[in-house]
Amino acid sequence: MKFDYVSKRTLLTVCLAFGITLFMFAFAGNRQSDMTAVFSSPADSKVIVIDPGHGGFDSGAVSPSGIREDELNLKVALKLEKYLSEHNATVILTRETNESLASRKSEDMRKRVQIIRDSNPDIVVSIHMNKFPQSQYFGAQTFYMEGSEEGKRLAQCIQTKLLENLIEGNKRQIKAASNLLILKAGSAPAVIVECGFLSNPREESLLITDEYQDKAAWSIFCGILEYFANEETFYWDRIQTPYTNLADKPLNSINCYNYQKV
Repeated sequence: MKFDYVSKRTLLTVCLAFGITLFMFAFAGNRQSDMTAVFSSPADSKVIVIDPGHGGFDSGAVSPSGIREDELNLKVALKLEKYLSEHNATVILTRETNESLASRKSEDMRKRVQIIRDSNPDIVVSIHMNKFPQSQYFGAQTFYMEGSEEGKRLAQCIQTKLLENLIEGNKRQIKAASNLLILKAGSAPAVIVECGFLSNPREESLLITDEYQDKAAWSIFCGILEYFANEETFYWDRIQTPYTNLADKPLNSINCYNYQKV
């Protein structure tokens, strides 16, 4: 029988190469795990209260054709809840049906405020529809508590997405308010999103459709992601890299695209 002898140097080289290969596989696995952690959703583990305005005896605005605001508010809120929950946010709704929280308006509002305070949320988003005596006015608009810088920043993130994705020609900008109870219910940044005017025939015809309600919810959702992304600091190779805009973050992990305008 013939034996082939291998020199110590050759054997050492083979062992070294094998060791390097194993190390590279292990490193690649850890790197993939780290990337998954780094690029998790900005909404992950956030607590968000969504308040669908009105409900039950309190219809809110009613369009000339009889469309109730409270019902549309809930539809948009449930769609928004779905998007946020898919990104591992903890979502609390102040109401989940078309019923009010109490038989009187003052008690209904008191219960909403209590839900917000008990939830200790990161942000509060209240969903509404607008109405005006003149029918020419249209466009979504976001309100925030006067003097709240974080509320203002949240409102701007959401309003930017509403302008990008919803009805063409809307020039409305964020607006401060000081007399709206939901905005000052707790210490968390809070906004009221008026998704459009039920008094405008064209906008009403859009707001009653499932597709446009989804666009509104998606726009609010993307604005929320941008708000949280801007406050986070992400890490790569132990180097701190603050993302100043959601556009800087790999969007294949967010999939936050713009709808085509109508």
